[in-house]
This record gives sequence, C-alpha cells and structure tokens, in this order.
Amino acid sequence: MTRFTKPMIAALLMGGMTAVAMPAHAAKKEAAPVTGIDQKNLSKNGRAALVVAQKAEAAGDLPGTLAALRAAEQAGGLNDTDKMFIAQMKLGLGNKMKDEALLTEALTSSLDNPLLPAADRSKYTRVVADAAIKRRDYKTAVAMYEKMIVAEPNNPDNLLNLALIYRDLKQTPQAIATLSKAIDARKAAGTKAEESWYQTRLQLAYDAKTPDVGSASEALVTDYPTATNWSNVLNIYRDAVNADDQLNLDTFRLMRAAGALGGERIWQEYASTALEKGLPGEAKKVLDDGIAAKKLTGTKPIEKEIASVAAPKLKADQASLPGLEKDAAKAPNGKTALGTGDAYYGYGNYAKAAEMYRLAVGKSTGVDQATANLRLGAALTMTGDKAGATAAFNAVTGTPRAQLGKYWLVYLGQKA
Repeated sequence: MTRFTKPMIAALLMGGMTAVAMPAHAAKKEAAPVTGIDQKNLSKNGRAALVVAQKAEAAGDLPGTLAALRAAEQAGGLNDTDKMFIAQMKLGLGNKMKDEALLTEALTSSLDNPLLPAADRSKYTRVVADAAIKRRDYKTAVAMYEKMIVAEPNNPDNLLNLALIYRDLKQTPQAIATLSKAIDARKAAGTKAEESWYQTRLQLAYDAKTPDVGSASEALVTDYPTATNWSNVLNIYRDAVNADDQLNLDTFRLMRAAGALGGERIWQEYASTALEKGLPGEAKKVLDDGIAAKKLTGTKPIEKEIASVAAPKLKADQASLPGLEKDAAKAPNGKTALGTGDAYYGYGNYAKAAEMYRLAVGKSTGVDQATANLRLGAALTMTGDKAGATAAFNAVTGTPRAQLGKYWLVYLGQKA
C-alpha cells in the first residue's frame, strides 16, 4: 500500500496556505502646517529670523529660506513658540521641495514641542512612522506606533501596523500578541477583523512553532469556517503533532465532516489509512464520496489498489459486527468495543458506533481514553446529539488529542 510521507504533507501545506494579503502600512499623506499658534509669544531673535526666512520664501528662494531657519536654530536662544514656527516653516518647505528628510525633521521637531495641538499630534506621529517604515527605520516606526497606541489603545489599525512592523523585524511573539490585540479591538468595536488578520497570525505562529498555533487556528475556523481554512488548520495540526495513523484517522473524520478534505492526495491518504486500520467500509465510502465529489477519478493506481483490497472484505466484515458487539460486551477491556465502534462509524452507522465507543469508555482499560472519548464525540456529532458530543469532547485530555477535541467543538458549534 502506498505510504504518504511527511514531506508530502508539508508540500500540501505550502500549497494550501496561500500568501495572505494584508493591509499595507498606511500611505504617507502630506502633513499640513498647524494654525492657531500665537505669534505674540515669539522672542526677539525668533521673530527676526522668521522675517528673513519669510522674505526669502516670498522671493521663491527655498534654499535661502531653509538656510535662514537653520541659522536661527544654530544661534540658539529660541523659545517653544519660535521652535514651532520654524518647524512649521520647514514643514511647508518639505512639502514644496518634496524633501522626505526635511519633512521628517519638521514633523519630529513639532512632535517634541508642547505647543503642538493634540488633534495634529496623532496625524504627525503617523506620518513620521510611515516615513520611517519607508526608509526601513523600524526602531523609529515602532516608537511612533507605540505612542499612537498609548493615545488610542483600542485603535485596531494602529495595532495592526505595529504588528506588521514586528513581523518585518522577525519579532514573532510581539507580532502575534499585537495582532491578537488588533483582532480583539475590532471585535470590541462590534465588527469582525479581516480574514487575512487571522490567517497571518496563524502563519506566524506556525512558522515559529509557538504555542499560539492552537488558539490562532481555532479563532480562524470559528470566525471564518471556510473549507479552505478548515483544511489548512487541520493539515497544520497533523504536521505540528507528527500525527500517526490513528490520529490521522481521527483528523480525517473531522475534515470529512467539515467538507475540508481538499484535493486528491488527502482523500487518497484517508482511504489508505482507513484500509490499513482494518476499516474496509470506511475506505470504500471515502473512495466513493471522493469520486462523486470529482476529487478522485477511481482510476489512479492507489485508488484502484484500495478498491481492490477493500471490496472483497466488505461482506464478511459487516457480517461479523453483531458477533463483535457481543464479544465487546463480555470483554474485560474496551479494545474490542473501540474497534467495533470504528467499523460501525466507517459504515455510517453512527448510533451503533456511539454505543460501542461509550462501552469502550466505560470499560476504561485496554484503550486510550482520549481516543475513545474523541471518537464517541465524533459519532454523537454525526447523530446530532450535541450535548452528548460536547461532554465527550470535553473529556478528551492530553497532547495531542485535546486540541483535536477543541476543533471538533468548534465544528459542533457551527452545525445547524
């Protein structure tokens, strides 16, 4: 039987998790000079310097204007009003001369001045931050966005842009934490963050192998339960925990329920895994469903091999189930009950499967309780018993199945 290797799974993940289109850093806007600064507070030196600069500007001598302003700064003895007028003249010059460095200098001087009105402070800070990003001065950009967040702690766009800067700096923990705050801020404001925010958070967590993968993936499929997101999340889960065949079987069952088996390879792997675990009915059903969904052709060598091995076993396998039920009831442990439940699940008899899984849980020995409870929850989900399924999934503990139980709970909450 063909084996599906981890590199093949990794390749699938790379193909499935497409590049996320995130909002760009805020575009630079022309910063307008402020108004309302009282000229009567100009010092004698400051007033004289400004007169010289204004005459040069009126004559169209922009370099001369800047030289007069710099001369005044070098001479010293300026008060806050002088400095504000000089900074504002520089701002106007920067806009006229299209001089990014001069604009940043003027804006930074204005931000350092206590006379800058609060209404302008936020705008100026953003423009300085965007200019810093443009020249890859991330230290300044971070400082500016942190100031904006202090002023507006629940502004999701500011939080998003700071998260993107942290991402660019490869400061992944800070990027994830800040992006989470941005998503929460959107929710607090009564709107849902864009899907790309959730996807990027998950991609960051997955690439860095941080513990945030679980919560980030749950949030994505909770708020954006598309087939693609479910497929990506569950394939990431399989890869992250290095799932064995038994855990793969459990994961494939959720993918199938969520309509998230994706492309040909996962359908083939699911059918192959089911057959190898002694479940010809489930293997045949997966092949049939894949062909009906046009995900499989039925003509590929692996598909023909699975069908040829599974078909002769179906009649005897189904005929053996009533006897296995009796054996399971008398058995000292839950092993036979678990296996019989698996067979019933594969044939779509979820009520009988639930009976067997419940018996396996009750016998407590001979089976992994996390596996038994997880499969009991899955069978009850398929029968529509939400309360019973919820209780079973909540009883799943330990790594790695507890996380899969959480994914099932998310899916259960989405079922009509």
